[in-house]
Amino acid sequence: MELRFIKEPAMSNPRMLVGLPGMGMVAKTTVNYFIESLKPELFADIPMPYLSPSIAFFEKGLVMPIDRGISPFKFYYCEKENLILFHGDIQFGYSAKDNELSEKIVEMAKLCGVETIYTVIATQVKGYVEEPAVFGVATSSDLLQFLENNGVKIADNSLQISGVNGLVIEYAARNGIKGMALLSETAFPDALDIKSCYAGIKKVSELLGIDIDLGRIEIEAKKFDEGFNKYLKDMQEKKRKEEDLGYIG
Repeated sequence: MELRFIKEPAMSNPRMLVGLPGMGMVAKTTVNYFIESLKPELFADIPMPYLSPSIAFFEKGLVMPIDRGISPFKFYYCEKENLILFHGDIQFGYSAKDNELSEKIVEMAKLCGVETIYTVIATQVKGYVEEPAVFGVATSSDLLQFLENNGVKIADNSLQISGVNGLVIEYAARNGIKGMALLSETAFPDALDIKSCYAGIKKVSELLGIDIDLGRIEIEAKKFDEGFNKYLKDMQEKKRKEEDLGYIG
């Protein structure tokens, strides 16, 4: 893997927020929301030509070459907020490549003089939670104190975070860069959990001191609540009718 600069913007000890697909789609959705809201500038990527589609296109008998230089891993910079956003479309799912990608992300952080790397990911809980809590882990006790001072509960039990969203924090520590991960509760690890995303986005924006418009995701979270509550009501009604029919029979 190699880093490819499209341009080199002037930076002064920026922060970096990393997000790739994972549980509840929280990490990727968080970075996507920041990109859509802040309109940052693409400045670098990690070329991956072998990850392009394994398909060839033809039109009227002639081959139509596609751009196989488009990377699934991109770095954006927000000058006003002094924030780097790393966006990834995929994770590899096997340790050698996930570790290599984590190293490359941290290599970019070092080149740019990044002060702190943040990730926002999901932590699974049993049963639906009305208001997902956000827990934190970090690379130092000072950062844990910072999290506590800002209303983030510390994940004081033993835990493991799989994939790049967790690995990048360890590689940050190895390279003398501060790092912290926010863990937002989800009962829906295999689907997009918009409420977990909302809780994570709200908290990380507070920690970064960035006034981001949460209106759109608040509306989506409210729609989720309404839909879920209707589902529960329908299921209860169905169960009641089944019990009534069972009694008659």
